[in-house]
Amino acid sequence: DEPFLITWNGIKQRRMSWQDGVLGTNCPIQPNSNWTYHFQLKDQIGTYTYFASTSMHRASGAFGGLNVYQRSVIFVPYPKPDSDFTLLVSDWYKMGQKEIRKRLDSGSNLPLPDGLLINA
Repeated sequence: DEPFLITWNGIKQRRMSWQDGVLGTNCPIQPNSNWTYHFQLKDQIGTYTYFASTSMHRASGAFGGLNVYQRSVIFVPYPKPDSDFTLLVSDWYKMGQKEIRKRLDSGSNLPLPDGLLINA
């Protein structure tokens, strides 16, 4: 029920720089609507993150990892790892993002988190 916007952290937005997810460059996705992000990951090997960049949506879990593996035609100058995994760590609050925002807007400090959220 709120506008929503995703920032693609570290992804080069080739020919689509206006889709980088920064408020002011991008318009938020309005409630009850859809949007498909189009971007090229060509030659961008690595692990990147994405997160909501409006309101307090990130506090509600709107973040994640994006792993981009090499294409067979791209030389990588180091040995292939045996395995890999993405680990995301965040504060966990039992109260919702709207309640957290209301507290902060009233001048109160951010409360201590209720726990730690670890996604692997």
